[in-house]
Amino acid sequence: MNNRLKPRQSTIGLLLLAVLMLTSCGKKAETPDVGATASPGATSASSTSDDSAESGSSASIPAEAAKLGVKPTNATTCPNNALVKGEVTKKRGNIYHIAKSLDYDKVKPDICFKDTLTAEKAGFKAPQ
Repeated sequence: MNNRLKPRQSTIGLLLLAVLMLTSCGKKAETPDVGATASPGATSASSTSDDSAESGSSASIPAEAAKLGVKPTNATTCPNNALVKGEVTKKRGNIYHIAKSLDYDKVKPDICFKDTLTAEKAGFKAPQ
C-alpha cells in the first residue's frame, strides 16, 4: 500500500490551506455595541469625524429619542412616515434635519422622527 501523495494532490492541499489562512487573517473581531439603537457608522455628511458621537460605531441615542423615533431604513434614508433626520453629535449636540435643509440627502441619520415637534420633544434641535 502506497501512502505517498501525488504532486497534484499536495499542491491542491497547500493551496486550500493558504486560502483558508488568508481569509481568516483579514477579519476584524466585532464587539456588540450594547445600548445603541442606531445603524453602525452613522454620522453626518456635513460633520467631521470629531463631530460624530462615536467615530466608526453607532451613535448613542437618548432613551427618550429612542421611544419617540424610528430607525433609518438605510444609511441616508428615513421611512416615508418619519422624514425628519435626527443626528447625534459631540460638538453640536443632538440636531435634526428637515427635507429643506442643506445637503439633507447626504445626512446619515441616527434616528428618524415624524415631525420637528417630536424631534424637539426627544431633545433634538435645529442646526445653526
